[in-house]
Amino acid sequence: MKKPMRNLIIILTSISLISCGKDFKIEKKDFDIVPYEGNEILIFESDKQDGDTIFIVGIENYSTPFGPMEIFPDEHEIYSVKTKRTDPNYDRYLEGKSLIQLVAVEGGISIEFDIAMKRSWYYGKYTFGKSEFEKIPLTELNIKESTYKDVKIIESDGSYEERDNYAERFYWSVENGFLGLDRRDEKWRLIKKYVP
Repeated sequence: MKKPMRNLIIILTSISLISCGKDFKIEKKDFDIVPYEGNEILIFESDKQDGDTIFIVGIENYSTPFGPMEIFPDEHEIYSVKTKRTDPNYDRYLEGKSLIQLVAVEGGISIEFDIAMKRSWYYGKYTFGKSEFEKIPLTELNIKESTYKDVKIIESDGSYEERDNYAERFYWSVENGFLGLDRRDEKWRLIKKYVP
């Protein structure tokens, strides 16, 4: 009777040790992908002379378990730029949405975007591996008197293109962050970024 119980304890202990979760962390250099401090105000203007504002209200940095049904789930660090921004469908502001988020995963990081503004929402591919994101070529974008030479253009994959608020692409500056987006009938551009 003692021998089967001892074997059961050994087996359960072995399984517990083998299945212990990993702790994935974001490397220090990867934080440079996020060009925000956490208190900026982004002012946009459309080519229809309309305005919109995105308030960056903070940066959250935390670890969370993935695989909630596992006994010892992996812990993944998350670095998220939180905003207060216009609801793309209604005349109201939404709080707590992330503009950009880094997630530590096995082999590096995942870069996730949630791009939306007044009457506009980017539904296309929004998650990129670091090497995939770095391969997007840089181009130049002129906005009024400013020229940005480090711009990545993220094209939509056509998801939900039948929707009125469908954005065809968005523009991301390596140094300055979100610069705007294009809908079929309206273009939004960052005209001012400041810290109050």
